[in-house]
Amino acid sequence: MRDTLRSRKVQMLSQQELVFALDKEIPIIDIRPPDEFKAGHIKGSVHIPLYRPITGWDARKLLRRAGFAFFGVFNGTELNPDFFDDIVAAASKEKGAILICNIGGTIEPTETNSEGFQSRSLMAAYELSNMGFDNIKVLKGGFNDWKRSERGFEVVEET
Repeated sequence: MRDTLRSRKVQMLSQQELVFALDKEIPIIDIRPPDEFKAGHIKGSVHIPLYRPITGWDARKLLRRAGFAFFGVFNGTELNPDFFDDIVAAASKEKGAILICNIGGTIEPTETNSEGFQSRSLMAAYELSNMGFDNIKVLKGGFNDWKRSERGFEVVEET
């Protein structure tokens, strides 16, 4: 995945580069789960979750639920079937998009991992690049670093 993202020139944006991108009206897509988005998100970002809670009770989904439960995770997820249609509605293939998750990930080697480290936004970038999207960007450090840097963000108020 890392080599594919590099060859397709997926960019890792700094926080300051994201601020400049806001002026260019490049769509910012927050792919985190709904509860994380509601707790705080970058102003102007569009919420299109990459994953959603597992729905349905067919045999395949029961096995998926059991697999998550085996590891103590009782709120397992599956790929959001509307993700790609929602992305196409929010962003153009030519203009691209900026993807945000909690950690951002990296396609560059780190001290502890020569392959970098994977994140939801990098997985989404990979899938979008396979769909022909150009100009895909990922926020370095994700929303967690944005928040730690005391940058502005919005919270969805429960009604």
